[in-house]
Amino acid sequence: MTISANFKGAEGQLHAAASAATGLTDFGDPAEYLPGLQRLLAALDDNGPVFKPGGREFAWNMLAGVLISRLLSQQGWKDHPTCLQHPVTRPLIVIGIPRTGTTALHKLLSMDPQFQGMERWLTAFPMPRPERATWAANPWYQACAAGLEQFFAAAPHMRAAHDMRADDVDECLEVLKQNFCSNFFGSSLRVPDYDRWWLEQSEASSYRRLRKVIQLIGANSPEKTWLLKNPGHVAQVGNLLDVFPDACVIQTHRAPASALPSLCSVLREARGILEEGVDAQAIGEREASYWGAAVEDAHRARARAPGQFLDILQQDIQRQPMAVIQTIYEHFGLTLSDEAHARMLARITAAPEARHGEHRYSAETYGLDPDLINQRFAPYIQRQALA
Repeated sequence: MTISANFKGAEGQLHAAASAATGLTDFGDPAEYLPGLQRLLAALDDNGPVFKPGGREFAWNMLAGVLISRLLSQQGWKDHPTCLQHPVTRPLIVIGIPRTGTTALHKLLSMDPQFQGMERWLTAFPMPRPERATWAANPWYQACAAGLEQFFAAAPHMRAAHDMRADDVDECLEVLKQNFCSNFFGSSLRVPDYDRWWLEQSEASSYRRLRKVIQLIGANSPEKTWLLKNPGHVAQVGNLLDVFPDACVIQTHRAPASALPSLCSVLREARGILEEGVDAQAIGEREASYWGAAVEDAHRARARAPGQFLDILQQDIQRQPMAVIQTIYEHFGLTLSDEAHARMLARITAAPEARHGEHRYSAETYGLDPDLINQRFAPYIQRQALA
């Protein structure tokens, strides 16, 4: 793939690269995604990161990959138009500040066969979910698996913090970034100009697109209940309820003075693949500011559907996971089958989250003084009794 010398003004080359990879040309409504893409490209040149060798290529391929996702989504809706008529009824959705147990809970819940989720490879390359036995031979699945291996080879410590597999359920974030109006870009890259623009935008269009992508992926199993997860939904509860008005939402919680350094460590490791001299303290300030506002936004938005939310502490997920599962199923009127129970117990025993070692980090690295974090998050900490 040819890499432009500059990002600014390179949207045409990125579109061409995505079309060459897919044989497709319909990216959807330009007004939906082009302003964000252009802002991002300009920010990468104007005050973006100092790239490591190979970093520009990594960033370029990442952006082209998002456009590939758009192309495949658009084509999927053309090929399977009736999928958009399928209801998405009472999806079970896990949200929460990152590093509060969202991933562990999401993957434990995914052991229940009554649910369907968005597997990692399908968030990157949306299509009706094929039979699982065919995945290994699917070139898009192979591309996703190879990309993850390349990522972890460049950031080996990431597996201990946040392991990812092509065939595991993954976050809505991977779909929401299709509109180039997403927290993903500001957290993954040093692009303060883009960040300032994005914080003033509405993500309503991205959430409407998310629903349509879900309908496409589940086209072959529309009767199954959706299981979704995305920490970023905390900042977008209103949009989430607009597109999934009967959603059953689990919000996980952990003391921010513990969660934020862990999050910053993950982001620093990931950004270190591309960037020279990652500014750890800038990451700390950005994330504390963003998530401090997000939890208050969520608190206000939850008031419109209070019975649809359930609060869960990360420490309970760790210490008594099956008791947490029981609480969730009772609260939302779900049935836990013997098969699902056995599969969950097997996952707990296998402890896959611990197989790559301990995730180590310190708050000081990111300028995150615990007392100041507790002050910034004081109303949230008090509501959830997190002190």
